[in-house]
Amino acid sequence: MFRIFDLLNGARLTPGYAQQSLAHGVEAIHITLNNYRGINPVPDLRHSLNELAAYRAHLATMGDLVHVVERFDDFAAARRMNKLAIVLGYQNVPGVDRDLKLLELFHGLGVRVIQIAHNIRNLYADGCAEPDNAGLSSLGRNLVAALDDLGIVIDLSHVGDQSGIDAVAASRNPVSATHANCFSLCANARNKSDALMTAMAARGGVLGITYLPPLVLLPGQTPGPNDVLRHIEYAIKLMGVDHVGIGSDFITDQPAERYQEFMKHPEVYGTWPWRYPVNTLEDQQALLNVLQDRGLRTEDVQTIARDNFLRLFKSVLR
Repeated sequence: MFRIFDLLNGARLTPGYAQQSLAHGVEAIHITLNNYRGINPVPDLRHSLNELAAYRAHLATMGDLVHVVERFDDFAAARRMNKLAIVLGYQNVPGVDRDLKLLELFHGLGVRVIQIAHNIRNLYADGCAEPDNAGLSSLGRNLVAALDDLGIVIDLSHVGDQSGIDAVAASRNPVSATHANCFSLCANARNKSDALMTAMAARGGVLGITYLPPLVLLPGQTPGPNDVLRHIEYAIKLMGVDHVGIGSDFITDQPAERYQEFMKHPEVYGTWPWRYPVNTLEDQQALLNVLQDRGLRTEDVQTIARDNFLRLFKSVLR
């Protein structure tokens, strides 16, 4: 069984799901705080802090099953205790506006991943849905420096192409797109260009291949596991096997109403219900086994499943 670090998992985290994850090889997951009790892609400071407090309280009720990652050694500690390692993150900057010193508070409360924009423009960068595709603002460059100083992983998943390229160049650390695919195979605005993928790899970054259907095949098409494999194999060819991982974007047991706002943009998100080409934890292990059957060495599949993201986190969480 392959050991997995899932760089974006949106499933409803219950004791049962934590147990199932561990039973199917998942050792660590990154979760989105601003999507905990409802999806809020543009969180203000009050919402960001409320959701962080609520999620930490939720995790405290599962202390026998989960372990929050604050230092790199926490991954190994969770493994020793047979607990699911939880990485806390935001899919946008959590409402600090121009007061970047407030990021120290979020770091102190365990936040270890921050996405610098989400689809639309903010103070720091363009999101992937902005037609102008502007790069980082001057404040955005200060944001990158602040995240580097704190040891918070920079996420480019919903970030615009030029802003992503600028962030890679500005950061002293490797950066990640935790859940996105290859634009050359599926021309969805959320997917990453060859130029950005190449830049990320050159600086040690990692792309987390996702199973979200409209990012695997364009909306209106029904993707299967082979379509996910095409993205993995394309990313390996372009970036190298050491720069590819898994960011499932599973939404297991989440209510449909959470995603209705997204359905207003079918050109990006397709139509409901989403039919995942890799839909279960069992399917995920099967996908990794097929990669091995298609010629990858066992150790290469393992590096994609877990080790590349561990290496990135070791570098950033000094």
